[in-house]
Amino acid sequence: MAITHILEQWALDELFLHSRMSFICGPRQIGKTTLAQSHLKRIEQSHSYHNWDSITLKQQFASNPLFFLENMASPVFPETSLPEGSRKWVVFDEIHKYPKWKNILKSYYDEWKKSINFVITGSARLDYLRRSGDSLVGRYFLFKMNPLHPHDLTGFFLDRETIWHPKIPQIPFSEPNKTFQDATNLLYDLTGFPEPVSVGKKDFYERWKNNHISLITSEDVRDLSKISNVQKLQTLLFLLPERVGAPLSLNNLKNVLECAHASVKNWLEALKKVYLVFDVAPFTARLKRSVLKEQKFYFWDWGLLENKGKRFENFIAVQLKRAVSAWNEWGKGDYRLMYVRTKDGREVDFVVTEKNIPYLLVECKKDEKQLASNLRYFKERIEVPFAFQVIESPHFLKQVGKGIFILGLDRFLQILP
Repeated sequence: MAITHILEQWALDELFLHSRMSFICGPRQIGKTTLAQSHLKRIEQSHSYHNWDSITLKQQFASNPLFFLENMASPVFPETSLPEGSRKWVVFDEIHKYPKWKNILKSYYDEWKKSINFVITGSARLDYLRRSGDSLVGRYFLFKMNPLHPHDLTGFFLDRETIWHPKIPQIPFSEPNKTFQDATNLLYDLTGFPEPVSVGKKDFYERWKNNHISLITSEDVRDLSKISNVQKLQTLLFLLPERVGAPLSLNNLKNVLECAHASVKNWLEALKKVYLVFDVAPFTARLKRSVLKEQKFYFWDWGLLENKGKRFENFIAVQLKRAVSAWNEWGKGDYRLMYVRTKDGREVDFVVTEKNIPYLLVECKKDEKQLASNLRYFKERIEVPFAFQVIESPHFLKQVGKGIFILGLDRFLQILP
């Protein structure tokens, strides 16, 4: 299957950017460079891709700070103001590794923003470093490139004005076609990272996965943190799969790893920074006896999980996280992905909130077609408009109450961006 990231439909849409720079962040090997280069190729501006890891580029910059203007098909001048839809594009990949990169970008943007669209791509370090200082505030929009969704494999065109999000009262359920179903199965069985998906073989993914983890836990963790005990951090990483889907006890991990509570917390933060895991916080409003602190952790790469139930939940967690990013980037609201649990053990896997108001409950049951009692309980208790119980069965859809649905994984994914 060909991969066409739907993120391009807004992160590289000149009319959507309104002259701001596009910052595209995401995990290593998620396809940021490919996305940018494909965009440039389609508009016949491939010469405008510049990788700041290249020694040659650094030499060009040293001799001519405006090197990116040299190969443009037509000259561009600082006073030139081109209408939206006809501006030039320039992609800077990994510029955040260059000293004083923010000042460089600020200078470029302030002088050329009326004639050039600047795209900045990078992984964990770009996302982390952009937060320090405010020299670029108001000059860019940040977009998160998440693991693949079936829409990325099926040539889906997204209409941001009409696509569903949780505050829309009518859900556009429709039966997925075979192409969408095949894409769903491929991603669920492998991973959401483009290269293993393109190859489509489990043995290749296993080799890719080991290399990917080793690279991130050695190089990226070293670059972004002061953690020296990488071996302990890797041990923590291998302990997490069996704890996916449950509130994570740092005290328990502290005892297993024989280290300080603060060390476990720092290691988890490092794993989040390098896009290996992400956390989901508990929703506490409207519940007097809710869990207040313990977060749940999931992997960006669900292929790391062997347990089928946990893998199913992790897969859905990533797709919901991706959807929340998209809804927020489009300006549909301030959405968050959370979970809900009381101290007596009642729980629903996910709740999607907007400004702390719950709009959607999601329970992952894989093979269970009978409604989970907790789903109905929390829908009524915290007054949520919609509650979904997602199962693996293709095409399945059953309404079991007002706003309560049991539906197949493919139907659920089809309504998400």
